[in-house]
Amino acid sequence: MLFDHFQLRRNPFATRYVASARLAPRDSRGRVLDLPAIVDRLGAIGGSGAIEGPHGTGKSTLLFHLSEVIAAESRPVVRIRMRSQGDALGVLLAMRQAPRGGLACIDSWELLGTVGRSMVRCMARGLGIGLMVTSHGPTDLPTLVSCRGSRALLESLVGQLPGHAEWFGTTIIPADLDAAIVEAGEDLRKAFDMLYDRFERSRAGAPR
Repeated sequence: MLFDHFQLRRNPFATRYVASARLAPRDSRGRVLDLPAIVDRLGAIGGSGAIEGPHGTGKSTLLFHLSEVIAAESRPVVRIRMRSQGDALGVLLAMRQAPRGGLACIDSWELLGTVGRSMVRCMARGLGIGLMVTSHGPTDLPTLVSCRGSRALLESLVGQLPGHAEWFGTTIIPADLDAAIVEAGEDLRKAFDMLYDRFERSRAGAPR
């Protein structure tokens, strides 16, 4: 659907537009990632691996899109998003739903804790399923992808948002991206939140 002036009343940095399912995963230089090649690498490193990187650098986005590619190949996929350590039992129960040869995708691997991660790995081996996880730091799984935030990545993601040609350069200008990445660092989720606020202020006529 074309982005028109009516839609300018909507903020392109709203969650509905920047959610994991809406943005194509890219590397720190802003280049679109080769998802099939990453899936091939997952197989080459033994069928299990970790997507590592600081908070807000696109790990969940990449996990979602990779799981879609794998599911499209008719491989059973179980997606599990952890929100707290209390979700550990739910992870184990969900993994039991994965048939042999399947893949369990676990977002926020570190929340399982040392004992929980050990139990999940043992269960995965026993069930004959692979693990693809996200983590803020190194894990004892092979590293599949390392994610990093950058100004180039922020700019490329902003370019995917609805109506970019209508508002970029006016409501939002390059200096706004510069300021967001300086304050947010590698956390692009935080940068999006800041740009959401900047968009609201700018269209309301507030001074920069």
